[in-house]
Order: sequence, then C-alpha cells, then structure tokens
Amino acid sequence: MKSSIASALVLAATTWLLPINTAQSAQVADVLRKLQAGEPIAFIDIRSTEFYQKGRIEGAINIPAAVVADKRLPRLGTVIVYDDGLGGKSSEAVVAALNQKPGIKAELLDGGYAAWIAAKGPATIPFGMTKEEIPQITYQKLKTTSPDDVVLVDLRKPASAPAGQSLKSGEPVALTDLRSEFPGAPVVRSPFQAGIATRSAAGGGTPLYVLVDNGDGTAEQTARAMKANGMTRYVILAGGEAALARKGQAGLQRQGHTVEAPPGVEIPAIKP
Repeated sequence: MKSSIASALVLAATTWLLPINTAQSAQVADVLRKLQAGEPIAFIDIRSTEFYQKGRIEGAINIPAAVVADKRLPRLGTVIVYDDGLGGKSSEAVVAALNQKPGIKAELLDGGYAAWIAAKGPATIPFGMTKEEIPQITYQKLKTTSPDDVVLVDLRKPASAPAGQSLKSGEPVALTDLRSEFPGAPVVRSPFQAGIATRSAAGGGTPLYVLVDNGDGTAEQTARAMKANGMTRYVILAGGEAALARKGQAGLQRQGHTVEAPPGVEIPAIKP
C-alpha cells in the first residue's frame, strides 16, 4: 500500500515538472481552407497594439503576449494565435497558456502575420501612406531562433566591411563564419537563389530570411526587392557583421560606424 502511494506521488511530481503543453503549429494554407469552408475560427494577435493598428488579420482581437496568461476569455473554441513571424519561444508559451483556459483550443500560426500577408489572406490595413518599416532581429534573438525556421542570406562584402577592419593595421580581417555561428541554419548568397532550402519543421513552409550585411544598406535594398517580388517574411540582422563580431554586445560609434576599442584604449568621441 505504502509502495503504491509513493509511486503515485512520484508520478504526480514528475507530471507536474513536465511542460503542460507544447504549442501546435497551424499552416496558413490549412487555416485559409477552413475559413473558406465556413469553420468558426477566432484569431488572437499577440503583437503590440501599435503593430496591430497598422495591419491585422481580418477579425482578429489584440491581446499582447505579456497579458495573455492573466486575461479572462470566453470559450472561443478554435483559436489561431499569430505574432510577427520573426521567430522566438515566447509565442509558444502564449499558446500553452491559452490552452489552459476552458473552451479554448489554440494553435500558433506558422510564419505569423508575415506569412499570412504573403499568402494574401484577408487582412485589415489602414488606408493612406505609411512610413517604411523593415523589421530587424537582434543577435541575441537570432541565437534562440530554431535553425529549422531560418535561412541566412549573406550579403557581406569583405573588401568594404567597416566592422571588419583592424584598428591597428587597417587591414581587413576575416568575416564571421555564419555556419559556425548558427549551426544548422542554411546560408545562401541571395534570397532569390534557385533551389533555396525551406524548413522541414511543421510540414515545411516559408522560412524566415535573415539578411546579413556590413551595415552598408545592402540588406535594406534586398528587403525592398523581396517585398516587390511578394516575399514578406524577411528580417535584417541589426548591426550586421559588427553585431556578429561583438556577439551582440554593445560597441562604440565612430563616424557612423561601430568599431571595437583595443583592450585598455579609450576612443574619444569625434565632434561634428
């Protein structure tokens, strides 16, 4: 009897320590088919209110990720949760929290809002001119993003990399090896490269193209070309090669470029 009770307590404790839920992934094409078939689906936009107001899936309600767990919700039934599509684990935690609420069966939209727009899903976008905003991703966030969801687009040019210069000699140094820095993530020279790899996770889909340049504007130009060709799931690595060389740590700014100070050397600010 005591043995049975002890085993039950161990099982209960082990179960409690395990993750309560793992976020399920919903493909955009499948969601669109269900909508066309008339299936009732509720959409929850977990981005900030600022981005929600700039454009959202038609009929979506806005509940920023930080408040989802504490939000009291009615029995919504099937719920599709979407973020900006830039990767990260926080969205999976939101879906897990929603699935703990009664009457809700939540899934995370694969590729987020960017994938929805790329598939021309019904969306509400305000009229009028809006300021161009090209999404960026930090080195730290990219390091935590699954390599199955990423294609790195290497736009760097060794001969013109301000972050790849030695302060002592002025000679260019080798650029960061992207394959070593982000193991498992494909690396290509162009997002339009024929036969480009797509992720295998969750049944395939559009990868997140991460544009990496020398901080010379090449990534912005490529992003505009991608947008013109109907590609919307892209992001620029903030800081480019300079961020890679510093492992995401803050650097010094000098003449518009980020540079590294040798140990024990302080670089004075240059007045305009």
